[in-house]
Amino acid sequence: MFSFQLLKNHAGLHLIGSHMALKELYRVVHHVNEYSPIIRDKEGFFLALAYDARKAYEGQRTVLKPSADYPEAGITYGVEILWPVLLLQARMFRQSLAYMPSTARFQAMAYSLEAVIEEGIRADFPNQSGELLSAYERIDSSHPWAEEKINGRGAYYCLLTKSQRNERLLNLLASLDPLYPSMYELRFANGERGLLSPMELDCLDDAEWADPKW
Repeated sequence: MFSFQLLKNHAGLHLIGSHMALKELYRVVHHVNEYSPIIRDKEGFFLALAYDARKAYEGQRTVLKPSADYPEAGITYGVEILWPVLLLQARMFRQSLAYMPSTARFQAMAYSLEAVIEEGIRADFPNQSGELLSAYERIDSSHPWAEEKINGRGAYYCLLTKSQRNERLLNLLASLDPLYPSMYELRFANGERGLLSPMELDCLDDAEWADPKW
């Protein structure tokens, strides 16, 4: 249902779909947002996925003409989404479906989104894709911490260089765990270095995002 292109500098994923697929994503995300008991801000972070889908199918992001090899595919539409953002939105989508009635269509939409995420992570971070996918699947979006902290984490990710993103995305995903501040102190006390300071990350909670250079 969806395809993707990798963005530059390990920034994220260029999510691509037909007008119909993206419009269906918009509809489903709105429904999940309204009825999910784990999404607290009904005008916030998760609903932004529907906004991005709408902007895409309206042609306000990227419009891709069919290739000469597959003209029958028709025009497709795309939107760029930062890795930490898309990963948390996908987890909120998947975990919401466990707390509310859902249809096969909703499940198919979630699986389609997860499929391009899995393929994208393996393509963008081949040397650590297994660890990243495991960390992504461990995100517990039923706890308010991840949703509350994602703005600062996204702002931090935008500030990083390509090599820094490759090195730090795994720790950034770990920081979406509500126990991360305690785990950081314990691991630091045990001599582990190279971790992301929760205090430094928290300073960016209300920051505006820099150009991610994607």
